[in-house]
Amino acid sequence: KLRKVSKYFRHIIIFIRAPYVKYLYHLYSHLIFLLLFSYVILCDFFPLYDLPMNSCIPSGNLAKKDCCNNEDSNLSVTSYTSTISSYNVSKSVAYGLQPHKNPSFTEIILVIWVITLVCEEFRQLFAIQAPSIRNVITIYFKSYWNQLDVVAIILFFMGIVLRYIPISECFCAARIILSFDLSIWFIRSLDMFTAVKLLGPKLVMIGEMIYDLKFFMLMFFVFILAFGVSFYSLIFGVQEFTWHLPRKIINLAYWHIFGEIEALETFDANGYAAFILLLGYMTIVSILLVNLLIAMFSNTFDRLQSNADRIWKFQRYSLVCEYLSRPSLPPPFIFLSHCGRLTLYILAKCCKSEFIQNKYRQHMNRTKYKLSLDDKSITIIETTEDAYGDEVYYNYLKQERKLLDEPDLDEERIPSLQENILNRIRRLENHMRLISNQQAIICDYLEHLMGDSKTNNDERIKQPERHLLDPELS
Repeated sequence: KLRKVSKYFRHIIIFIRAPYVKYLYHLYSHLIFLLLFSYVILCDFFPLYDLPMNSCIPSGNLAKKDCCNNEDSNLSVTSYTSTISSYNVSKSVAYGLQPHKNPSFTEIILVIWVITLVCEEFRQLFAIQAPSIRNVITIYFKSYWNQLDVVAIILFFMGIVLRYIPISECFCAARIILSFDLSIWFIRSLDMFTAVKLLGPKLVMIGEMIYDLKFFMLMFFVFILAFGVSFYSLIFGVQEFTWHLPRKIINLAYWHIFGEIEALETFDANGYAAFILLLGYMTIVSILLVNLLIAMFSNTFDRLQSNADRIWKFQRYSLVCEYLSRPSLPPPFIFLSHCGRLTLYILAKCCKSEFIQNKYRQHMNRTKYKLSLDDKSITIIETTEDAYGDEVYYNYLKQERKLLDEPDLDEERIPSLQENILNRIRRLENHMRLISNQQAIICDYLEHLMGDSKTNNDERIKQPERHLLDPELS
């Protein structure tokens, strides 16, 4: 009975350590993390000190305030009593700006969660085997997802540090940074789609399209500046320089591409010049450049779609290898797995017990692929591999020979109906000419035979007249 119980728990451990099960646990954990982060940034992110009345008001509320200066209901207002200062003062501020003495419970959980993610990134970094530390860091940052992880973690802790500085601008900056950081964590969830056969290759296509877009935007930005600066100067004239001026110019030129065009009601010289600029800009950008970008994307899609199955198999293999070495518990409980691994490592280095050394070796070797086969099985596998290799090589040579023998269909022109008829007439004429020549040869041969025997008993034999066949008349 004890053996059955131990076998049962061993099967449970094998099930939990399966890469697919680990993948599902980490997927659900990441979804919960995104929900928690979204809740904190939307509903539970309050300052820890008093803020000025008009600081960090969202832009939507500012727009309402400009439109409705005489109304008191433009902001969601709540009354509270300040408990931070030494005296009680009644104030009315927008919801979300009320000071709290301590961070919220959800925010504390979020910080602990990200700290466990940092521990996992360090584990991945130390698990890389390379001759030097520089090569380890290079291999680690080759992965696009690792780069996103590092950027997201750095931005998160920057936002957390800024929210503790008792300055209103720092709290505003913290909320902005954490908003961008949440966007990066959402993008990071795309890595989970590599396990899906229909979506995995699409991620590679998106990466290649972004690479195409990176060089296309350089040319695109030239046209935006070429039109935006000239058009803005003609419409609005000379203005005092501010750092908001480049934003106004790019905003005016960029949204014209998507149809956000206001009617030009000025009919002076500047108005006509701006009208001509707008026509040329919309013709080049909306018709030429946008269609060029679509053609580039279509070319990239067609090039990768033919290898979609191979791409997905490679992605699935990489995903299995990654989750085979990951801890079984997902974040934030992954910290327990890290503590267990660290304890086992310390005991293996300090204690010489055979039991601990075996456990450590099993832990280190469980991520390595190793098959124990006898000589007969190895011989069968090698024979099968040789047979399949010969077959693949034969098919490759056959395909290459077939490609060399096939004519170039792109350069071969399809003849018209008249050309087919003329070619048939020429072939018939050649056949008739060949037949007439053969008849002439036969007649000459008969003439020579009759020349030897044209006399019989000293009498001349009368020969029939020979008529040659004219190819033109036939």
